[in-house]
Amino acid sequence: MCVAYPGKILSIENQHACVDFTGSVVPVNISMVDVEIGDYVLVHAGMAIQKVETEEAQEWIALFRDLEEATADIADEAPAVVSAEKIETTVQDESTKFEPAESETEDTHHA
Repeated sequence: MCVAYPGKILSIENQHACVDFTGSVVPVNISMVDVEIGDYVLVHAGMAIQKVETEEAQEWIALFRDLEEATADIADEAPAVVSAEKIETTVQDESTKFEPAESETEDTHHA
């Protein structure tokens, strides 16, 4: 699933604009929409797909901010990420359990 996020047009040059997405400024193709500096647009895959009224864009931005905060709270409650060193140590410890005993590796067939 893809989500279009509203951004504010900062500058326009030909069919491209610099669009501010809450602090991240990204070049966007605006050939599909009729916009001016200061307008908000929904952008998907580098293309402005729709002009959005300022009030609506600000509501969307607030909604995304709320979602980000809510998911950050969930992430804080999730188990800690296990380090690569811890995984390697665990794998080494587990692999020694399956090594054959010395007596099992000796050649038991004598001619």
